[in-house]
Amino acid sequence: MRTRQGRLLGAGLLAALAVAGAGCKKGNEGTGGAAAPAASSGSAGGSAARAPAPSRGAPEAGQGLLLAAGRAADLRVTPDGLKATYLLNGQKPRLDGVPPQMLLGQLYVVAVEGGEPRKLGEGVTNVPGGQLITPDSKHALFLTGYNPASQSGSLNVAALDDAKAEPTVLGTAVSYMLPSPDGTRLAFVDAGRLKLGPLPSGPFTEVAGEVSTAQFTPDGKTLLIKRRLTAAGGLAAVSVEQPEAAPRKLADQVGDYAVSPDGQHVAFQVKSESVRGLYDLYLAEVPALKPKRLAVASSAFAFSPDSKWLGRTENGKPDVPGDFYVGPAAGGAGRKLGERVEKFAFSPDSQAVGFLEKYDQTAGAGLMSVAALPDGATKQVGGRVPNFLWGSDGKYVLFLSRFLKPEYSVDLMLYPLGAEKAEKVHKGVFGYGFMPGNTQVVFRSNCIRNGRSCDFKALGLPRSGEPQTWVQGIFSYKLSSDGQRVLFTYARMDSDTYDVAVYDVKTQARKTLDQGVQVPVSFAGKDDSRAVYIIAQGPKAGVYSVPATLETAAQK
Repeated sequence: MRTRQGRLLGAGLLAALAVAGAGCKKGNEGTGGAAAPAASSGSAGGSAARAPAPSRGAPEAGQGLLLAAGRAADLRVTPDGLKATYLLNGQKPRLDGVPPQMLLGQLYVVAVEGGEPRKLGEGVTNVPGGQLITPDSKHALFLTGYNPASQSGSLNVAALDDAKAEPTVLGTAVSYMLPSPDGTRLAFVDAGRLKLGPLPSGPFTEVAGEVSTAQFTPDGKTLLIKRRLTAAGGLAAVSVEQPEAAPRKLADQVGDYAVSPDGQHVAFQVKSESVRGLYDLYLAEVPALKPKRLAVASSAFAFSPDSKWLGRTENGKPDVPGDFYVGPAAGGAGRKLGERVEKFAFSPDSQAVGFLEKYDQTAGAGLMSVAALPDGATKQVGGRVPNFLWGSDGKYVLFLSRFLKPEYSVDLMLYPLGAEKAEKVHKGVFGYGFMPGNTQVVFRSNCIRNGRSCDFKALGLPRSGEPQTWVQGIFSYKLSSDGQRVLFTYARMDSDTYDVAVYDVKTQARKTLDQGVQVPVSFAGKDDSRAVYIIAQGPKAGVYSVPATLETAAQK
């Protein structure tokens, strides 16, 4: 139930290449693919991570500004939106058993407004964790000479604001790296030894051995260390300001763990002695780090966004989810809200919690239930629900519900918090979300061609009518950060490529930006002023950028 900040180079995460459009600028998006994908799903199929063989491509491809020519893949935008990284001439490693989407290539960076591309390194992979940009967009971290067999390489750091500076090598057998939340420090595992120090060049202090991963607390003051199974799978903590001090051990045989958003508490699983195959939940305050057991046989747990509450399941069985409780983040007894709960999520304002109870693991669905905090009663508002999504203000919950009569349909439902019941938004929905500010619900429906051509619809909030169709025939969408523009892609019939267009929410005007591109297409530039993408087929293959506003697009 937590999101770890680090990037792990391991067999489990290699599978992510099959479903993730790697490294796009964070934003709201929807996509094609299987019926009713996850609420926050990215672009389908990881297409941008592949390097298709050259072909004739779309006849009108290459209408944008060419940033870099060549066969590119794995396009990523820096957090500030001003630069983009990509792999050039990527090749699949000559090693049996690696995922078909895995590439090794030359890593470049280029300004999205145009300029000379800068080569950063050779033998860089698109595997999650093979390359990162620090949160402040000042440094690129990447592994050169990546070895798929050992899942490690030489760690390099490059200053993105100094085009003439050569990258600095920090380690030669690095399997894991993690910048601090403010981007000023770096933790990395080199030959199993964890090192910690200031960016860009240290000095780096050796903290501990037999380490697999690590995680900074949100305030950056403490580093949690997860040891390898050969070191009993222990969890320990070290002060970032005093890395030379011995790590403080919390427990051995630790499973998952999570840090509260305020950095004051850490919850973690320890292999249960009473229920074979499951974990008990422990809680410790930071920096005292004195663990106490909170729950037995707990499989799912998470802190609320305001760090006031800790939700968890308790008393589960190997094949049956536990009951759901919410209690104080500092520990103590919780209030039971549901039975057999597999998934839950707090509202962004921490005033309520949603969860799927009486969960059927075979069907992958449960009863959609909501409870106001701290003492509201549980209210069931939907059945056969595989997933759900809170609006940013915590006033609405969107969820899919599978209906069997009069015919099978996966329909989108909307529940306004406190209402008597949920309302049906539309039937047959493929992907959904909220516009920034919760002004509208948006979704894809009426899909044909296996979900590659859908209507894009919107419903205003508070609801006063029926959903309106904005655009027809789209494959995926991505929202600008202010919600005023949308990037749409359209699956072509003549090739495995897409056309991209920008749509103005206020004027309802649409303008095609380019043809024959690969997904994903990302917003970039100041205030999401540009779109960046790859053309991988035909004579105009390369990395492109184009203005993503109607005024400038119309002038091109």
